Amino acid sequence: MRVAATRFPEKEPVADFSQGVPLATIRKLADYWATDYDWREVEAKLSTLPQFITEIDGLDIHFIHVRSKHENALPLIVTHGWPARSSSS
Repeated sequence: MRVAATRFPEKEPVADFSQGVPLATIRKLADYWATDYDWREVEAKLSTLPQFITEIDGLDIHFIHVRSKHENALPLIVTHGWPARSSSS
């Protein structure tokens, strides 16, 4: 599994979050993902949601669109990484 093969950086020189999430926290999360997290269960749940692809500035953006159960809910956009150019670009 790719998570188990992660090469972690050296421990941060500060004792707070001023330089990002502490290495110990990231290591605990990676260990959980590699040993206890049920990726296939979550994948199956995500696959039941309405998914779309749109193009923005020449990039394909894959997204899930789910309306809140709450009438006045604040819209939320969750992203990760940086989109790469599609192979057709």
